[in-house]
Amino acid sequence: MKGSLYIYDFFARHRNLMWTLLGICCSVLVALSLRINLKEDISDFLPQDNEYKESMEVFTNLSEASRIVFIYEGICRDSLCSAIDQTAEMLPQAITQVDIDAYTERLQFVYANMPYFLSDSDYATLDDKLTNTYLQTILEQDKQILTTPGTAFLQPSIACDPLRLIPFDKGATGQFAAASSAFTAYDGYMMTADYQKAFVFYDSPYSSTETLRNASLVDSLNQVCYRLQELYPNLNVRLLGSPVIAVENARCVKRDSIVAILLSLLLITALLLYAFPRKRDIVLIMLTVLFGWVCGMAALSVCFKQVSTIVLGIGSVMIGIAVNYPLHLLVHQRYTASVKQTLQEVISPLVVGNITTVGAFLALIPIRSAALQQLGVFASANLLGTILYCIIFLPQMMHSEPTAVREIHFPLLTQLNNKVSMRTKTIAIFLLLISLAFIPVFKPYDLFDADIAHLNYMTPQQRADFAFFEQLNPASPQTYTLSEAKQTLEKRIEKWNEFWSRHDISIVCQTISNEAAKKGMRPELFAPFYALISQPFQIVDLSQPKALAQRWPGQFNTKAMNMRIADTLNQNFNYLTIACSLIVFVFLCFSFKSLRIGLIAFLPMVFSGIMIGATMQLAGLHFNIVNIILATFIFGQGDDYTIFVVEGLLYEHKNGQKMLKRYIQSILLSAIIMLFAIGVLAFSHHPAMSSLGWVVLVGMFSVVLMAFTIPPMLFYLFHH
Repeated sequence: MKGSLYIYDFFARHRNLMWTLLGICCSVLVALSLRINLKEDISDFLPQDNEYKESMEVFTNLSEASRIVFIYEGICRDSLCSAIDQTAEMLPQAITQVDIDAYTERLQFVYANMPYFLSDSDYATLDDKLTNTYLQTILEQDKQILTTPGTAFLQPSIACDPLRLIPFDKGATGQFAAASSAFTAYDGYMMTADYQKAFVFYDSPYSSTETLRNASLVDSLNQVCYRLQELYPNLNVRLLGSPVIAVENARCVKRDSIVAILLSLLLITALLLYAFPRKRDIVLIMLTVLFGWVCGMAALSVCFKQVSTIVLGIGSVMIGIAVNYPLHLLVHQRYTASVKQTLQEVISPLVVGNITTVGAFLALIPIRSAALQQLGVFASANLLGTILYCIIFLPQMMHSEPTAVREIHFPLLTQLNNKVSMRTKTIAIFLLLISLAFIPVFKPYDLFDADIAHLNYMTPQQRADFAFFEQLNPASPQTYTLSEAKQTLEKRIEKWNEFWSRHDISIVCQTISNEAAKKGMRPELFAPFYALISQPFQIVDLSQPKALAQRWPGQFNTKAMNMRIADTLNQNFNYLTIACSLIVFVFLCFSFKSLRIGLIAFLPMVFSGIMIGATMQLAGLHFNIVNIILATFIFGQGDDYTIFVVEGLLYEHKNGQKMLKRYIQSILLSAIIMLFAIGVLAFSHHPAMSSLGWVVLVGMFSVVLMAFTIPPMLFYLFHH
């Protein structure tokens, strides 16, 4: 691009002006960056609309979101009671225990609001349950249950639901029955039925998203546990709950991040020292990347009042992309006689690759998520700042004479590239067969893991404890959005009222009473059920999430909220895939001024996507709300690599001079740096961090392989 040559010549004659401009830019950018206001809140990934804000507000106010559980075991039941008393004395805030009466009230609430809990499948058999034959059978069973010792807790279920509309083995009744059989009371203390474990609840005064405050609280509670174990040597007391897991996850992420950063810096530094014997080149690379980073920070401070620290953590991946630009310039310089010639040969693919990658990141901005919008702004400004530095400032700092750069190569990729360049039909057939074989394996809808619980770092003991307590938390059989839940409940009420309007209620009640009397049961036992069906069920105001949470509490438990967040991000990912593909394809065709060349540059990314998806499915890997954002980064990297390969092929075809080898050299350096920067996370302990590393390993291998093989194959097929 001739503009870059004009800029180079101008500042070569006015170097003092260039240094002044650089100083002013750095001063302004640093000043803006220092204004940035950081916060740590995972809810920034939620869509920014009233529905999700209200849902999150209700969820964070629920006790389960901030509840911490003390679990005691290892000593006799009397000592367990004593340890609980000691705990109460050590804590400034009262502790609570599982209240069977509260569960009884919840059960009665379920039956008082039965229309909310019945689905269409329940109504399919409801008419049959009004027949004398069914009533005789079910009431005989009820009689046996009521006369069996230890089943008194089921009496409210029988009184409120003589037709057994909600079976005992499922729904809230089944959960209550399971909880009643798993736990027992001993002198007012709640224990497991075998008296081996006791537990109490402690509610954190902080929201589950306030990790820093909860960290101090968890540390103080752990000190209480240590003091208890000193008083009772055989006692094993531990903490469980969302705040505890959140704190341990944050600490695990920090440990893994520190190790990964130190290891990646060591590997990247060793690679750069090997590839660039002259230390000045390494400094130039670092300055370029640093300038781009400051541009991204400055843009965030201007566009947003608060910025998520999580965005900056994910944004660190940008180093792997931004380093491409100075790398290409410095590596290519070893083959040219002057900096101006280097610019003339390299700047075009650099700018084209930059524009397409920035366009892909700009597609994040329309998404109604504060964190993703911030990421889009940061990544775009980062890359724009990097390319401007490479056009304006970096060439003035490079020496005119060629630099010494040692070659980096992978024998396998080199051989593949040479074979494709020789236009052998074997490679073409092989790649075609591999692509066709992967297409049936590639199932995008199976790639996304919507369960955020799989991203939590937990010890085996914690997972076992969570599974044990899961039976206490009622969950609705299906997860809905807030608006869908409102519509669903309103339809269920209408269906309930419509069903009973088709029956004579007095006859139904009399039939049940007569059959009950024949079994020796008091007719007035079923008065709650008679009252429920004797008049239309009133539709309450469900316009507020709090009202909805009271009617359908399962919609606001941890799993339901996690699924809702993940499903939203999955939809955003589908949008990103289409938007990024369209932006890149249209610009490639426009920049190359050829639909055919545009397809040659674009198809490797399509094949890369198929290979990445199929490889992840075969390896049992999944995208999740953490690593799915890396798809955009990998897409950007593959885009840059492919453009350079196509530019090299076009240059060789037009001028008859070898150029592809030069580009491949810098691509390999960039790919290795990316693997060192993020791929090391594959060996992290935290599941989310590990998933980041594995996605990068699979993604980088795929995009490099496709960039080195597909464009040369297609280019020679179209031009020979």
